[in-house]
Amino acid sequence: MNKQGKNGIEWCDSTLNPVMGCTFGCSYCYARRMNDRFGWIENFNVPQFFPERLKKLNSKKPQNIFMDSMSDIADWDYAWTAEVFKAMQKNPQHNYMFLTKRPQIYENWMQFGRKNVWCGATGTDDTMANKANYQLGCIKGCNTFLSLEPLKSAVYFSDTINVDWVIIGQQTGPGAVPPKDEWVQSIIDQCKAAGVPVFVKSPLYEKFPIQEWPEGLK
Repeated sequence: MNKQGKNGIEWCDSTLNPVMGCTFGCSYCYARRMNDRFGWIENFNVPQFFPERLKKLNSKKPQNIFMDSMSDIADWDYAWTAEVFKAMQKNPQHNYMFLTKRPQIYENWMQFGRKNVWCGATGTDDTMANKANYQLGCIKGCNTFLSLEPLKSAVYFSDTINVDWVIIGQQTGPGAVPPKDEWVQSIIDQCKAAGVPVFVKSPLYEKFPIQEWPEGLK
């Protein structure tokens, strides 16, 4: 049986959102849907920085922390990024995980490269996943992972899988359409062949009970 943390995200211990808001406007965005429900910030299209939240990193217990579940780091101001990484460097006990739909943004992060930083990219279809796989393969000094969520098409990697970890998930919320079983199985098979750990999120986990962790996050 897989275990889901209190934050509702199975592949991390906790979330911390020093920035909230996103300019992408994806129709399936759970973060926007949650903000519409709870009204945390007035305009989700205008990202806001909350530096006081960084104090929570002072926890002595090591955690795998997802740092932008309510934003995309491609929207972050450079000064925000610098302040966040300064706080992270003061707390090396944690692993820090980021996701973006524009992995080329990581080119600006090379000076921040750390072994406890996990640079992730979202891929929802074959084209997006292959592009992200290539761009993540160019990153040096950080760990990388690919989040295929929501999986909306088959994905056939045209090149070596360049990342350290692959996560597979389906769309959630009203009108959500699950991916075809053969799409999920194909990705699992490709990861197995490449020796890349793969993590299948619920509810797909019920059909594909595999949740592997990369060495640095165990």
